[in-house]
Amino acid sequence: MDLIYLLPGAFFAPVIHEWVKAMASTLQGDPTPRSQGFLSGNLFKYFEPIGFLMMLFFGGFGWGQPVPTAALHYKNRRKGTLITYIAPSLANLLLGIVSIAAVSLLAGEPLHAFLLVRITHVHVWTADAHWIIMMVLFAFAQCNILLALFNLIPVHPLDASKILQLFARPDTLVKLNHFEKPMQIALMLALVFGLVSFVFSPVWNAILRMVWLA
Repeated sequence: MDLIYLLPGAFFAPVIHEWVKAMASTLQGDPTPRSQGFLSGNLFKYFEPIGFLMMLFFGGFGWGQPVPTAALHYKNRRKGTLITYIAPSLANLLLGIVSIAAVSLLAGEPLHAFLLVRITHVHVWTADAHWIIMMVLFAFAQCNILLALFNLIPVHPLDASKILQLFARPDTLVKLNHFEKPMQIALMLALVFGLVSFVFSPVWNAILRMVWLA
């Protein structure tokens, strides 16, 4: 049943991420996202099947359909690129923090007590609307925060790869482009074998403890 609770977060976290990216680039004068239909209101424009399945089965590590941007339209290419590719993760992080706070208020109990009850109920469907809302919100927080952390990895199509290009030397960029596919394969293997979760799960747990209000 954990997958059912994850569905809203797995779908909406990447949508929010890419929509913020499209809006940030557009507000800086880039017509590309709008011309490519990414500001049409069609949420499925941001849907990427493999990235969605990754989000679902790895609890927040995945991606949406990357929004095309053109930095040549920015007044300041470096500043504009930083804003465009940092803002989405900040939005995900903020939504995740707000969702954790909301769950803690709804639960009204210490974090360790909530997590213990969650473990015993996560595999059982319940008609209790209060519990369902908490579980969905908790999964939504997890998807948003882990997606933000995941984008710190400088491998295409993740956002940090675009930021890295701003500061890399031309010869380094050539090497990065040459090794793009092997790096993507390595990232997928790291996901499958739990290395990505091993690195970022402690950060998620630390954020969870810091934000939890009860």
